[in-house]
Amino acid sequence: MTRPIELRIPNERPYHGVVRLVVGGLAARHDLSYEMLEDLQLALVTVLESDTYTAGPEVVVELEVDGDAIALCVGPLHGDAVREELGASDGEALGLGRLLGTLVEDARIETREDGEWLRLAKNVRGVKAAGANA
Repeated sequence: MTRPIELRIPNERPYHGVVRLVVGGLAARHDLSYEMLEDLQLALVTVLESDTYTAGPEVVVELEVDGDAIALCVGPLHGDAVREELGASDGEALGLGRLLGTLVEDARIETREDGEWLRLAKNVRGVKAAGANA
């Protein structure tokens, strides 16, 4: 298990691109496909760019590679709003739960000392260990 990479950014759209670049770098470092990279970035941006979910002037994103998965944790968030959207997948509406269900294998709320966070995990079998030679 590796130590997570932590990014603290102002909760403003221009800074969300920085997080996307870091996710892209992590994906490249671990030889992920473009499809996997796009899934992770879309899941992350969907959460970051919703004023309904984020809970303050600063947002923290943690990235971690663990075995065959890459996890992104975003917080602190308005847990009730995220929880409601995760559970709402009625009919043909494209809600948060349905969207994240197609992009990542695990999307769940975690409670921490500083509030509630959303953990997004993507299975990436055969991920190359950082620093490993090809």
